[in-house]
This record gives sequence, structure tokens and C-alpha cells, in this order.
Amino acid sequence: MEPDRRLALDPPERSASEATGPRLLGRVYRPDPRDWSLSRLMEIAEPPDSIRQRTIEQVLSETTYFTDWPAYLVFWRWLKKQAGGAPPAPGPTPAGDSTPAWQLPIQLDQGDTGHCVGFGWSGWVDATPVPGEYQNADAHALYYECKVIDGEPRAENGSTVRSGALALRNRGRLAAFAFAKSLAEIDQWVNAQGSVVVGTNWTDDMFHPDAGGYVKPTGKVAGGHCYVLLDRLDDEQAYLFQNSWGAGWGQHGRFKIKCSDFDGLLSADGEACCAAELPH
Repeated sequence: MEPDRRLALDPPERSASEATGPRLLGRVYRPDPRDWSLSRLMEIAEPPDSIRQRTIEQVLSETTYFTDWPAYLVFWRWLKKQAGGAPPAPGPTPAGDSTPAWQLPIQLDQGDTGHCVGFGWSGWVDATPVPGEYQNADAHALYYECKVIDGEPRAENGSTVRSGALALRNRGRLAAFAFAKSLAEIDQWVNAQGSVVVGTNWTDDMFHPDAGGYVKPTGKVAGGHCYVLLDRLDDEQAYLFQNSWGAGWGQHGRFKIKCSDFDGLLSADGEACCAAELPH
């Protein structure tokens, strides 16, 4: 798949593409009993009229986590605002690939930081179906909002995928989120709803994609990383991802992982967060 070459970069003090290493990771895995699975989310029945009549602003001010009817409402109100109850059509699909490719024209670069969670979620904001215009400064700010949620303001020790979702919900950009547990669930979401924010282990051999843009999750685990899943490449039995290490890394900032390899990453405390974005 030919990557989108339109780039918008804030000049970092040091591009991550110049020297990759563990300091550029920063995703922390911290399971939470309140996590919702994607299958559970998709089975929720629509709330009654008495609940749906509330405004999104009322819902956001009344709930602190996605655990009750007011929070369900945010998700369903988002769906109802889409044409015919479905997200806008995705971008062009490569020849021979039946899966839509969600468009993400802005290439972010986290520089010499471990702010990948802020950058992964900012990439999600910038991707269709409800594209935003977050730049590097926005992504760094989002990371520090995550650290407030973590109870460690301004700390430089990484954050969780969940905190990134909560930070965006606090901004009024995210309606509801849940975690996919299998490749089938990920495929279901990316085929019809939008991109997926991924958090997995990152190994030493993944820092250097091969000539085809592939990374192989072999070697010692260097840490955890957060990045964005944009597409399933049917012909290659692989997924396409966008990283946040600048356009000079990988294929203009993007890389691929074979489905079987990604399944292994997901099984090893990996996370695939599927979220519905509020219109703006």
C-alpha cells in the first residue's frame, strides 16, 4: 500500500528517526477491572428515550467512567449522528484489498521522548472518520494530561492506553471505548468503524523495519509502545500501522506486521483499544 505522503511536522529538537531506542517507548500495561471488551460493547441495546434525551454535555458531566447508562448513551448518540448510523466512507482502498484504509495525513514525531501514548491517541484523532488536526505540541500536551490521570503529574515514565482514552474523553473528543480481545474483533472494528489504538510489547528487532516495511517481534523485549492500526492488508495477511517517530522511520513513518505476529503481540499483554469519536 502506498503511504499517504502529505506530512505536517513540528520540528522536534531531535528526530526519533535519527536514533531509535527504548527511551522512545513509554506504554505501560496496567489492566483494570473496569475494562470493557468490544464484544460486550457491541451487544449493548439502545437506551430508552428517557435516557437518550439527555445531551452529550450532561452525560460527560455525570459519569466518570464507561460503567452506566449515561455513558452508553454517548456511544449511541455518536452512532446516530453518522449518515445512516454508520461512519463516513473511508479513503481509497488499494487494488485487491477489500478492507478500507483509514486516512491519516499528519505524520507526528514524538522526538526524544517516551510520550508514545499521547502520540498514539493524537494519531487516532487525526485519522478518519472524524479527522482532527493534532500536531506534535498537542500530542505532548495529551501525554501530560494522561500523567495527571495516572496521579503522577509531569512524570516521564510513560502512561497507559486507557489513560489516553480517558484524557480524550475529558476533552470531549471520545465517546466510548472498549478493548478488542482477538484479531476477529479488531477486523470487525477497522472494517466498519475506524482506526484502533494499539499498545504492545516492542522488541529489539522491531526498531528496524525491513525493505518491505515489516517489523518482526523477535529479540528481547525493549519495553511497551503505543501506535495506530490503520488497515488490514488482505493480500499480505498483515496490518498497516502508523508510528510517531517521524517520516524518516519505516515507510514514511508507517510499518507493517504480519497478522500471525500481531496475534502473538496481542496475546502477550497487548491492547487494541476501539473507540468512537464524538463529532466536532
